[in-house]
Formats: sequence, C-alpha cells, structure tokens
Amino acid sequence: MTAPGVALPDDFFKEVQQIFRQTPALLVGSGFSCGYGLPGMWALGAHLEAKVGPGLVSAEAQVLWAKSLPAVHDNLEAGLNTIPLGVAGREEIVAAIRSETAKLILAATEKAERDILALNAAELAPVRLLKILFSGAPQNSECISVITTNYDTLIELFCDLAELALDTGFVGHRRRKPRAGSIFQTQYSRSWAPEKRGGMQIDHRPCKTIRLHKPHGSISWLTTEHGPIEVLNADSVAARAIVVPGPSKYQDALVNVLFDSMRTEMNSVITNASALLCLGFGFNDDHLQGVIRGRLNSGMPMVMLTRGKTPSIEEVLKTYPHVIGVFSDGTGAEIHWRGTTMHNATPLWQLDDFLKTFLE
Repeated sequence: MTAPGVALPDDFFKEVQQIFRQTPALLVGSGFSCGYGLPGMWALGAHLEAKVGPGLVSAEAQVLWAKSLPAVHDNLEAGLNTIPLGVAGREEIVAAIRSETAKLILAATEKAERDILALNAAELAPVRLLKILFSGAPQNSECISVITTNYDTLIELFCDLAELALDTGFVGHRRRKPRAGSIFQTQYSRSWAPEKRGGMQIDHRPCKTIRLHKPHGSISWLTTEHGPIEVLNADSVAARAIVVPGPSKYQDALVNVLFDSMRTEMNSVITNASALLCLGFGFNDDHLQGVIRGRLNSGMPMVMLTRGKTPSIEEVLKTYPHVIGVFSDGTGAEIHWRGTTMHNATPLWQLDDFLKTFLE
C-alpha cells in the first residue's frame, strides 16, 4: 500500500496508457450522469414514491402499489421486483413508473444540457476523452463503441461538442427509425484516388463514428403504433421507450425487437473489446455483469473510474486483480492495481484529473 504522498509507480502509468492505446470500449453508468445533476436511484425512488400512487386509477393498482411501497423505499429495484407478474393492476403501475421516470429524466437532462452548453466545450472532460479515443483508434477502425445504461442524452451532446460523427442505430431526420437488419452498419467516405496508369478512381474508406448503444432505452426514443422512433423533441407527449427498473426490466428487453437488437450489438462489443473503460458504473446490472465477467475471465484489461465502491465492484476487484479501479478517498483517490491498494492526493477518479495525469 502506498502513502498518499508517494508517487505512483511508472509501471502503473505504462499500463494505463497501454490500455488506451488499445482503444477501449467505453461503458457509462449512472454515476457519470449524476455528476451533471441527473438523479440517481435514490432520487428516482423518492420521485416514484411521491408521484406514482396519485396517478393510479384502478383500485387493484392502488392496492398493489401501496403494498410494494415499503420495499420500494428500502431499495427501488428490489422493491419494484416484488410486484408479481400477471397480477391485476401491474401493467398500470409499470406504465406509471415509465411515465414518471421519463418526466424526471427529461427535466433533469434539459437543465444539465443548459449548464453544459454554458461552459467551454474544449475544456470538458468527456469531450476530451471522446477525442482521445477517436483520434487514437486505428485508421481503418469502423467505430468507437460507447455503451450507456443511462436514459439521458448527455453522451449525444458531448459527441456534438466534440464534433464527432454519432450513430445511434437510427436513420432518418425528424422521425428516425431503427435500421432494418443490423442496427449498426459501417459507414464509408468516398474520395477520388489516382490509379497506377494515371487515371482516377473512386476509393471508399470506412468512416469512423461513435456507436452509441443504449440497452435500457432513451428519453429520445418514443413508442408509437408503428414501432419505436427516435425524435429529438423533449415536448412530445408520446410514451418514452425505456426499460424501467423492476418488474418489466428484462421482459421489455426480451420481447421488444429494438431492445433485443441493441442488447445483441452490446454483447458483441464487449465480447470483441480489447479493453474496457467504465465511468460511473456500479456493476449492478445482471446482464452486463455476466458478459463482462466472461471477458475478464479471459484477461481483458479494464479500468473503472467512479466515486464509490458498490459491493459488486468490491467482488470484481477481489476476483480479478488485473482490473484497475480508481475511487474517491476524501479529497484524493484510492487506486486498486495488481491486487494492491494505493492512495494519491489527486482525485484521479474524476475524469478531468485522470486525463490530465495519464493521457494529456
């Protein structure tokens, strides 16, 4: 264990930089968005406790919700999972949860984006990170893969501020639909190149994009009678296509074609990733955990930056000592590396300090 004032080992710097030379896939969890004022699970739970009950119409839903409230108060997702499948009133509760969740995230995202746009884009850590990943990828790369379990549109905004091409799996302009067939496709740029005999020919090269995978849906996805669409319009009254915590989380993901396609693509990204960078991810998503653990078993490098350690993170660090974890420790950082714990006076768990220390 290192003391706070002791310099970090050179081998640690080299290992972090080597991971970034491999262009890691990026996994963004709720802790990232919380840093910009988005609600975490506790705040979402408090909102649902206050808003869902008064909006329920049927007596069955009201009674069912009242029975689940004590468990919801203790643990949002575990409490919501106490609502049994097929019981009368359940679908009304799920619809109310989805509606109220979307309302809260929409309002918080709108405020967060206003605050972000008031800042200097070039200085924003997520903008700098995306540019580092984009410019560091091999020239013939198809994409930089980003996975987020969040509903908000902060990653989309940071891609715009970084002036990087973004692919969400939808095509169109005002009413964007999921691509038919494979939801993500390689995009190409066309240019004229000289031929050996002196003429010119058209040359097609892969055009890198940021591919954004949102396995839990997005506040920009709407449910319509013609299927899900993506509309960048916060004022729409249509239901948002999001997988809500609790009773319908995995059911939605399994029966909806869009969620199934997104999850399949996400699994492929993790399976083929040379490395993984996790920002604000607590490892509390059962499906993602299973896929990631499969890759960690084969030695995939992984870096985690987040404020605190969840029990799931503690278990990952214990099981996979090759994982690098950087967490808050007072005003500094606690670092887990090669089975040892180090401390540093700089808050390296914050993306801005991490980038300045290791990559810029």
